[in-house]
Amino acid sequence: MTQNKIEFQRYRDFGQIINSTFEFIRQNFLPLLKSLIFITGPFLLITGLLLGFYQKSIFTLFQITSLSQTGLIILLLIVSIFLTMQMLLSTVYSFILIYLSKEDYTQISIEEVWDGVKQIFFKILGLTLALIFLIAAAFFILVLFIGLTANATQNPFLGMLIFLLLFIPILFFIVKLSFVYIVALYERTGFWESIQRSFYLIRNKWWFTFGLIFVLGVIQGLMGVIFQIPQYIITFATMFNSLDGSGVSGVTEILIMITSVISAFQYLLSSITIIALAFLYFSLVELKEAKGLMEKIESIN
Repeated sequence: MTQNKIEFQRYRDFGQIINSTFEFIRQNFLPLLKSLIFITGPFLLITGLLLGFYQKSIFTLFQITSLSQTGLIILLLIVSIFLTMQMLLSTVYSFILIYLSKEDYTQISIEEVWDGVKQIFFKILGLTLALIFLIAAAFFILVLFIGLTANATQNPFLGMLIFLLLFIPILFFIVKLSFVYIVALYERTGFWESIQRSFYLIRNKWWFTFGLIFVLGVIQGLMGVIFQIPQYIITFATMFNSLDGSGVSGVTEILIMITSVISAFQYLLSSITIIALAFLYFSLVELKEAKGLMEKIESIN
């Protein structure tokens, strides 16, 4: 049965964006899943194993030698999660860009996605590092200002209130950056141009964007529980047998590793939000600039 290609360049309301997101996933489920497993899977496997080692280290935390090991595991885990997310972003955005480039619907191969990932991975990595630096700088300025204000008032509760009030602009800023990746990749713009473009598109649509991210975050959280149930069972079962700090048995250690790897695959659910933001991007472009409509008119002429 021939399937029609989903049109990205059209305006959609809140419900239509969510419906289109899951329709896109349903239509491309197998090729997208294969791409994620074969390209992002190795990073997820490493992350899962490190999560397993971290879980194991918690049960032996009373051993002096385990403290330094736990610190090293945490550091490696942070690096692994970071690289996993960069590869996930690269895979999903590569898939979307290939889908957009095709005239009609055809199944996308892993080879196509992998070629795309190799082309955009370092650009995505650079964007992420630049965004982290930008947000960290803004947060540092925020903390510095709060510290000076708190010292001036000599009231820690007032300082905490100021922190909560000033944290709102950071959240506002982060949501405003939601389109940086898709803009940089699809429109082939630089870092600052992508930020300006993202700010422009989300102008007067901040609550809409925040609401979409929040709702999809809740959906992903509920779906992610499925991946975490085995780990919860093993964790609670092992906890009562490891209070003396003697560690865990070989069989239990293997179960911890297996359930941790399963738990790590919940990161794949982030693909839902990435795809939804792509639909929202094109929706707002169409709303403000009607590019899709203009292209249809030009094709008729």
